[in-house]
Amino acid sequence: MNPALSRAKAVTAYQILQESLEAVLKKGVPADAFLARKFRQDKRFGSKDRRYIRDIVFSYFRWRGAVLAGFPEEPSFSGVLASLIAERFPEDLLSGWLELAEKSPEEVREALQKEHPLERISCFCGVEIPAESVLPEWSRPMLEPRFAEWFQKRPCIWLRSEHSDLPERLAGHGIEITAHETIPHAYRCLSLNVNLYDLPEYREGLFEVQDLSSQAIGLTAAPSPGEHWFDACAGAGGKTLQLLSMLKGTGSVLSSDLSAIRLEELKKRAERSGRKIRVETHDLTKPLPRSLHGKFDGVLVDAPCSSSGRWRRNPETRWQSSRERVLEFASLQQKILENASQAVKPGGILVYATCSAFAEENENQVEKFLSLHFDFALDENGCILLNDKKSGMLRVSPWDADCDASFAARLRRKKLPEDASLPQQ
Repeated sequence: MNPALSRAKAVTAYQILQESLEAVLKKGVPADAFLARKFRQDKRFGSKDRRYIRDIVFSYFRWRGAVLAGFPEEPSFSGVLASLIAERFPEDLLSGWLELAEKSPEEVREALQKEHPLERISCFCGVEIPAESVLPEWSRPMLEPRFAEWFQKRPCIWLRSEHSDLPERLAGHGIEITAHETIPHAYRCLSLNVNLYDLPEYREGLFEVQDLSSQAIGLTAAPSPGEHWFDACAGAGGKTLQLLSMLKGTGSVLSSDLSAIRLEELKKRAERSGRKIRVETHDLTKPLPRSLHGKFDGVLVDAPCSSSGRWRRNPETRWQSSRERVLEFASLQQKILENASQAVKPGGILVYATCSAFAEENENQVEKFLSLHFDFALDENGCILLNDKKSGMLRVSPWDADCDASFAARLRRKKLPEDASLPQQ
């Protein structure tokens, strides 16, 4: 690459990174949303330039903790270059940063010879950096040490499809997928940098992009054909569509969310896959209408949370969160779970789930709920991912299947005699 051109690209990328720090860290904007808006506004960037800038921005947020430990005066060119070295970018992409960071090619080559990313950053900045530095300090006591390593790996893509010929169909586009060993309809995409949403197979509804940890939540719900379910916090609707698939064209799913716009998008997704759903807007922080009390065979509460289980996929969010924010979510989850549980009929199933890695939002919430609701008890979760059918609670971690982290608990409402009364709450 022409040295002057390489330097110009580095300057541009650094300027955009600086803008992203302002938007992401001070205003709480998601990094991908910031970049999408930036690229819409500035048409000069081609696909290669967009990928170059995107990789630099996400590399920086992925290694920000280590960069700050090595370069306390960040942001600086040296710190950015350190985060690029951690990802082992090709040397022609690194060359544009050398002059700006006042580092020699020899120093970079020496760092690149180190095997582990933290060793490369340590060699480059001359400071030994502990493994846990990649996580916010407040979160470290709340996470297993292994998360520090797994959250640094680039996320893989999982698909869900009932069409056994999908691998062959996608192979025609040069995309390789492989089926999970035990999870039905789950496929791992082995091809990188592909736009699955532009494929005719996606537009025809032959597959959904859904992380394996998310699919495990649907498997924990395990609806039976003919049942009626309530997806109380439907969001983008991936689990609604999974429930519909498992019902095999019988029964029904009512999908609820606070956002009417999201529900409209969900209806479009369902139409694409040839399925029909009912949608209603509900604020689950308030009691449900009496008309929904005790009406459903199953209720899924995929509660709003810190999304710490997705810190691998969205590395900037670990620097946007805080211990106080986790406690705020825990309070919100308690209200939502309380109100959504009213919709479960006697003998029915209540599934509480999050994409959080923190016990405060997971097991602690379930235990608190059970201490107040003696008509509910943990049920076999039945998820075959971890072959654990006894606890009624399922944790999926990145090292289980190279996926995000998630939590799910399966509870059953007891069938009480008509003359029995519940304890006062």
